[in-house]
Amino acid sequence: MEHVSVSSAPTSGAARPARIQWPSEPIAWVLAGLIASGGLLPAAAPRSLLPLPLAVSLVLECATGLLLAWRRDRPTLVAAVVAGASLLTVQPALPFAMYSMAKRRAASPLRYGVYATAVLSQFTMGAPVVGVMGAALLVGAPTSRGTVIRYRHARLEQLAERAERAEREALLIARRVRAEERAALAREMHDVVAHEVSLITLHAGALSVDPQESERARETGELIRVTGRRALAQLRQILDVLRDPETVESSFQPGPALRDLPQLLADSAVAGVPVDWAPWSATVTEVRVGAQPLPPAVEHTVYRIVQEALTNIRKHAHGARATLGLRVNRENLECEVTNLVTGLPGEAAGEGAGLGLRGLRERAALLGGTLDTENRDGVFRLRVRLPVAPPAPNGEQETMRAEPVGEAQ
Repeated sequence: MEHVSVSSAPTSGAARPARIQWPSEPIAWVLAGLIASGGLLPAAAPRSLLPLPLAVSLVLECATGLLLAWRRDRPTLVAAVVAGASLLTVQPALPFAMYSMAKRRAASPLRYGVYATAVLSQFTMGAPVVGVMGAALLVGAPTSRGTVIRYRHARLEQLAERAERAEREALLIARRVRAEERAALAREMHDVVAHEVSLITLHAGALSVDPQESERARETGELIRVTGRRALAQLRQILDVLRDPETVESSFQPGPALRDLPQLLADSAVAGVPVDWAPWSATVTEVRVGAQPLPPAVEHTVYRIVQEALTNIRKHAHGARATLGLRVNRENLECEVTNLVTGLPGEAAGEGAGLGLRGLRERAALLGGTLDTENRDGVFRLRVRLPVAPPAPNGEQETMRAEPVGEAQ
């Protein structure tokens, strides 16, 4: 089972006391300036619990108007100051302060007191009807509007959080299902494929030491035994990746590379398909990008493509010789395998599922390359081109790189 944990974002250390910052929004200063300038207009009927000189009233109105610039950062503080000043003089900033506090802060005893002060300020002078209308228009309406918007924003945030949580849960379920499928596939491969390959290796080992067999038969048996053991080792690595790709990422050994091509060509010659190097080809040690070696994924892909191409020749062109060519420039590596079309199928021509070339194309496409084949003038040609600086593969690409290709078609 694949263990997946979802960690929350790292929390900060001790919270620092918040400081009032100068607002950076031009609209805040424009609004504050307009309301402050409105305080300079002569009041028709100044109101006050205490008689204040006109100059003091004007100063209070201008100060509270400028204070609105901080209504978003400190809505409660601004609303409390404006509501208190409303007890002494007319405050054009009152509805804006009430709206900001209701929109950005939930109700609390302190804020209830601010609302009550703002309502009371409308009854400090004049008829009760005027006070009721002022409280409804200057305090009640802005506060109601701000509360509705705050609840709406909170609802939208809840819906967004719920959607994110559902998406995370769906991702966890998908990963868990995929891990179960990979584990089931690994069990089947271990119980069936690994068991059968082990039996082949065992019988081949017995054949290689049987004194009643000919020297040729014993050599063939030893070759089968060595090949089978190598296949078992690679199969075990693949099974480990299938079971838990994350835990084996650091210990997973890369597959064969270009340095292993000479041994592959020697084994192919023993199996009946000798391989010649093309006249234009570079040697294995010369295939480099300047002073840097090729990326391991590119080398591994080239090895698998050559291996599968030789397998196809043994199956479909019995007795044909193969020609291998490699060359590299600053951007691409080119690999070409050619053989004569003999028309004589090999002993294993009927085996396989016909997925070999498809698997090779998938390998090449995984690294951003291409694979082309053609049959012209009695010569079958397989040509692959791979970028020598492919994008860094992700986890899925690493998994696909470790999986074997299908049977040759």
